Amino acid sequence: MDGRVEWGALRGKILERVTPGEAERRLIEAFCERTERELTARLREAGLRAVAEVHGSTAHGTWLSGERDVDIFLVLDPSYGRDALQRALDVAKAYVGEGWTEAYAEHPYIRAVVEGFDVEFVPCFRVDPREGLISATDRTPLHTRFVNARLPRAGQDEVRLLKQFARGIGVYGAEVKIGGFSGYLCELLVIRFGSFEGVLGAAAGWRRGEVVDIAGGAEREELKKRFRDPLIVVDPVDPGRNVASPVTDTALWTFVAAARAFLRKPEERFFYPEEEPVSPEALLEALRGRESNLLFVVIEDDDVDVPDILWGQLYKAEKALANLLRKREFHVIRSAAWSDEASRHILVFELESAAIPGVVKLKGPPVEMAESSERFLRAHLNADSTVSGPWIEGRRWWVETRRKQTDASSLLSSALRDGGRGVGVSRRLSDKIAQGYQVLMDEEIAGHLRGDFARFLHRFLKGRPVWLD
Repeated sequence: MDGRVEWGALRGKILERVTPGEAERRLIEAFCERTERELTARLREAGLRAVAEVHGSTAHGTWLSGERDVDIFLVLDPSYGRDALQRALDVAKAYVGEGWTEAYAEHPYIRAVVEGFDVEFVPCFRVDPREGLISATDRTPLHTRFVNARLPRAGQDEVRLLKQFARGIGVYGAEVKIGGFSGYLCELLVIRFGSFEGVLGAAAGWRRGEVVDIAGGAEREELKKRFRDPLIVVDPVDPGRNVASPVTDTALWTFVAAARAFLRKPEERFFYPEEEPVSPEALLEALRGRESNLLFVVIEDDDVDVPDILWGQLYKAEKALANLLRKREFHVIRSAAWSDEASRHILVFELESAAIPGVVKLKGPPVEMAESSERFLRAHLNADSTVSGPWIEGRRWWVETRRKQTDASSLLSSALRDGGRGVGVSRRLSDKIAQGYQVLMDEEIAGHLRGDFARFLHRFLKGRPVWLD
């Protein structure tokens, strides 16, 4: 690291911000102990051989100061069948009372705000790793056992630095919205490379399909064939799982590029990027001065799905509409999705131009391909859309034909009349779109330039990551 002197002072400053103080530590530990005790009693009153246990970063001692997330697992005796998962979850629902939300992974779990903490209650079975899992969530208690055995007390600070670095550059979190590094993945990387600096030093040289095998003994080429992910980190408690499978190409290479930049010049902005002031007027001025067009699809939603399902739908819709635009020969420079996860979603498409010429020169088959030539001639010779031709140029047939759509805004509006089902939008989101949507271009978005969307659009227009000089 070139900036060792600068980093020495900065390291302490960052650690002071990310490490929970004594009062915060006592508060969360008291909440966890009380909830474990009370919920275990409720489970046993319901006749279940089960205990409530805190897992995740709270149990590992690696949570960041200010985080209020707690994972409480309802750990069942393995002699039960899978129907006991729902029985345990019903106990948690009764314990929470009102205000919980049910979500789904392999099986249901619930989320609730309890005494100011964002709590997930997840049923699972206590298993012997040598005998295999009953449900996917059974791994989590095994993760706690592994991390607490392998991560030294000093390593907790290294994990906190790594988590905050990943958060600062926008790649912290395995949820669909982020597609980045989970807390457990950060812990495993610190266990493998020894420190925050060690992880960044290794990452600076990563290649696609990089394999990190903490337990050792795995055949790397076999792992690459099996997983085919940008980054492969073998789960030491379940060798058949890649802990890094949620990490997208964009998240991985953002992490690698940021690691290289940080090692050259350590700065606080990698951990805590400064948000530039954003005003609607400045955004509108930026849109007016841009030599491209931005199209916005605004979707109102009065019944929003849980975030992972929602973001999966939004990204699918974004990709489907971008593909439609490209298929109709609009040059899509970039696209993105935004949501407040409460009532409004906005898809953004930047185009070289939202209007293209009405005619296009269309390439046909080589004349020597007799059957293909006949089909091309039948399609275009007397077609209403043909402007000129067909003619022979070189060895091929060519024709000048009218485009079906020359206006991108009209194209999207037409495609979304049925909610977008015809172009690949998921059923749940297409139902919402069919109830009402807006396709807006450039400054027409003015009425939505507030709050988090304004900040999102500012970052989109700027394009460059905040840590990049």
